[in-house]
Amino acid sequence: MAVDPSKKSIILVVHGVQIGDNSDLNQDEEIKNLIKSRQGDRQMDFDVDLYKYENLSDDALDPLKKLTSLIISSPVGNAVASSVIELAGDVIISLSDNSTANKIRQGLKNKILEYYQNQQPLYIVAHSLGTVYAFDVVNELISDNEFYDRDDPLTWPVQGMVTMGSPLGLAMFRNTGRNDAHNLGGGSYSFSWRNYYDVSDPVVSGNIFGEHITDFQIAEDFQKDAADQGWFIKDFPVSTGKSWLLAHTAYWEDDAVGDGIISMMV
Repeated sequence: MAVDPSKKSIILVVHGVQIGDNSDLNQDEEIKNLIKSRQGDRQMDFDVDLYKYENLSDDALDPLKKLTSLIISSPVGNAVASSVIELAGDVIISLSDNSTANKIRQGLKNKILEYYQNQQPLYIVAHSLGTVYAFDVVNELISDNEFYDRDDPLTWPVQGMVTMGSPLGLAMFRNTGRNDAHNLGGGSYSFSWRNYYDVSDPVVSGNIFGEHITDFQIAEDFQKDAADQGWFIKDFPVSTGKSWLLAHTAYWEDDAVGDGIISMMV
């Protein structure tokens, strides 16, 4: 199986932690608008899809939310507690190897392979917690001998990956075995992973006060000094002009991110 470069490219967006359900998600439209605003005279033939997994997370957390509603009688207090459970619960799920996390990863893998079966080149753009699932699935695909002939990028189900506001550099994720990118083996081409982070993003630094990051590497720490690893990994610090959690959600409109996606695809 091989992708067909003449077919329309797909940008598959993987969202991060959310409040609400799948119907509230529109990050695919945000990325489409960002790319269109930056492509200039370049007429790119692409479409954008969104992998939605929020309902899977919500179903897993629903029993805890119901228990909380029995304990907290105040509607306001219950709403706040429910939101906290939803946000923190998504992170806890991703850190484990439970059935929900596996369903999310498998769903993403299935979505990627659907486009691969259709021979369409595919690029991943992932945000926040979505970067963890994206990294896991790409690593899994690389480990499968059926894909990723390093001398033939047309055998690759994912052609490249952009991550934004990723927590992958935090100890809580590195301690779960996510320590490096799997080797592609010998060959001529490298898989591109471009990681964008705002210097004041607290999700990236793990600093709740959003202090600016200095001399900080995230994705590049996954680069091994091995000729057969086959990854081009690069961190790109950006300044979105926002602070604290607003910086964490500003990537969708950042020009540098849009330019990076286009550069990866052309």
